[in-house]
Amino acid sequence: MLSEQTFMIANSCNLSCTYCWYEVGTSEYAPTPVGPETYDRWLRRCENAGIAIERVNFTGGEPLLREDFPALLDVATRHAGSAAVFTNAVLVRDETAELLAASGTEVHVSIDHVSDHIGDRVRGGTKATLKGISRLVEHGVRDLQVCVVVTAKNHADLPEIVRFTRTHGLALELMPVGVPETHPLSLRSIGPEATATLSALIDEHRDLLGRDGYYRRFRRFLGTGQISPTPGCGAAERGVFVNSDGEIWLCPQRGAESFGNIATAEPGDVLERKSAAAAAKRPGSCVKLDCLVLT
Repeated sequence: MLSEQTFMIANSCNLSCTYCWYEVGTSEYAPTPVGPETYDRWLRRCENAGIAIERVNFTGGEPLLREDFPALLDVATRHAGSAAVFTNAVLVRDETAELLAASGTEVHVSIDHVSDHIGDRVRGGTKATLKGISRLVEHGVRDLQVCVVVTAKNHADLPEIVRFTRTHGLALELMPVGVPETHPLSLRSIGPEATATLSALIDEHRDLLGRDGYYRRFRRFLGTGQISPTPGCGAAERGVFVNSDGEIWLCPQRGAESFGNIATAEPGDVLERKSAAAAAKRPGSCVKLDCLVLT
């Protein structure tokens, strides 16, 4: 299926998270050849092929680095049933928040600490992100979620983050950091008492977190260091991931399996290649920590 499509519209970021593969340390957006017109033509080809686009996700890097983000969002809302943006919210201004609220866009904001003296050592921009969240709330963005990458540096701050999200009426998602066990941010280094405390916190706040199956796998990872197998990959079954150059992948984990480029590919050909890739290697069989969010 191509009903859900994730567009990586920026291949750089304005923060330097110590665990992230976008460790670029610059706010300069590296241009790509993919503009709103290319996305528009691609989604129209999908529609003409009888494919209903249920959702378009914008990610990066930091998608709001794109000066043409309003035009990109307009393309998504014209062709898809819903749109979502994954952002650090540093660049959210009043006009940005108004646009996102008016379009009904779902917004996922990444922030790993609500105390800037800690957060800025890990990623930077904490005060700016909090200000961006406040603007999104003030302007009435309805579907607003805080996304936290849980590490050995911030796990003890999660009660404060939970209080913050509950106070502001926000949804919350916790993601274990995807680094090797030897990395200083690895959750495997926090010790059994801290591990038990973190697991208990996840269990206590099930009403806020939801997604019981996902958090069962999270708690199992905390206890054993093992990733539970998944029966499949919902994201890969529903759609595709399009990188910043327009290449179409099953997902970021399997980027070598290109199904073409949105500038030239025909949706029918993409579906055939996707089916062949799924037959050769079942989606979900390649699951690892980076994609533990998949259900």
